Formats: sequence, C-alpha cells, structure tokens
Amino acid sequence: MLGVPADCRGAVVASDLHPGRVPSFQAVQHRPADADAEPDPGYEIRRLGGERELAAALALRYEVFCLEQGVPAHEERDGRDHSGLHLVAVMDGAIVATCRLVFVGQTVQFSRLAVKRSARRRGIASALLRATDREARAHGSRHILLHAQTYARSLYEQAGYEPRGREFVEAGIEHIAMEKLL
Repeated sequence: MLGVPADCRGAVVASDLHPGRVPSFQAVQHRPADADAEPDPGYEIRRLGGERELAAALALRYEVFCLEQGVPAHEERDGRDHSGLHLVAVMDGAIVATCRLVFVGQTVQFSRLAVKRSARRRGIASALLRATDREARAHGSRHILLHAQTYARSLYEQAGYEPRGREFVEAGIEHIAMEKLL
C-alpha cells in the first residue's frame, strides 16, 4: 500500500467488522427504479467486501483526509473502524468512495465519507447517503448523526439532514453537527 503510513496499515481486518452482525457483504445496487429512465451511473454501491477492500477504503480515506485536507493520520484513524459497517462505491473494479456507519442503539453515526478526486461530481456521495438510509432502516435505527465539513453542508441538506448547534473545528476543519430522522 504505497503512500499509506505504517500507523494506517493493517490495524483492522474485515473479520473484525460487525462480528456476528453482518452475515455477508451483499451488494446494494445504485440503480433507478425504472432502469430505462436513466443510464447506469457506472458504479455500484455496496457493503465492503473483505480485507483487501478494507485496505483500499482506508488508503482512499488517507488520500482524501490526510494528504488532501491535512488531517493528521492519528485523527483520521480513530479506532472505530472495527465496530463500523463500511459502504463503498466501486467503479471498474476499484473503490472510488467509502463511508462508515457505527450503530449505537437506534442511532447511526455516519462518518468518513471520502470520494476519490477523479470520481467526484458524479452523484456518488449522494448514492452513499441513500444506501446509508437503507442500512439504517434495516437495522431499526431512528436517526442518523454526522459531523459535516461546512463546505459540504448543502450535500447533506439535500439528503434531508438538518444542522444542530454551532459550527466547530474538528481535525483543523470547520464542521457542523447534522441529524436526519428516519
């Protein structure tokens, strides 16, 4: 894994993800209800599919958060990956986006949404948010919480999230807490 520092490699394996809670990594297709109405978007949204994909998702997060945005690696890897459900967007066999859901009672804590620079502006982040809604409902969750980088606030508002409280700085970046009731 070139470009990924030692402290960001190999700390989590796929077998640690939701032990006993996620029986398989079944695909969630991002396809319109009427497949003839819109062309195939060229990517698939689904659950993370094993150790190799986990390594690729973590490398993508490092690329976006640490290299592009300057987040320290020790803050990006917060130790919660083993308890999260990871969703990915796959295009031409490669992971181009990822996010993490941590279930706490009836609440989903959504975090670590990262989209590869070359795959941005294609609706992938919005598709991951829709898949998050489906996963949350399937787990009986009542609402989703997240800390949005303020530049991306409108993405989350368009997906039905509402701001909660004041803006704050996290990992050196302005954020706002947001919530969506299901």
